[in-house]
Amino acid sequence: MWILIVAIVLLGLKLAAIGPFANLSWWWVGVPLALVFLWWEIIDPMFAVSQKRAQREMDDRKKERNERARRFLGMRPRK
Repeated sequence: MWILIVAIVLLGLKLAAIGPFANLSWWWVGVPLALVFLWWEIIDPMFAVSQKRAQREMDDRKKERNERARRFLGMRPRK
């Protein structure tokens, strides 16, 4: 998740006091972290986004495996 990467980079730059990030308000660091927490704890379980994606990927792998087995046995692939 790209916002997690942004939050970690901002946190690292703030803690290391590099350049203009040394004077950056902690709100700029805390907001992305809060958004990540909000996503993982509330939005993702509510809509089951990652579960649906994982199920779709597993179904695609299963379909490919079945088609590969059919080709190996000399059967025509399903349409």
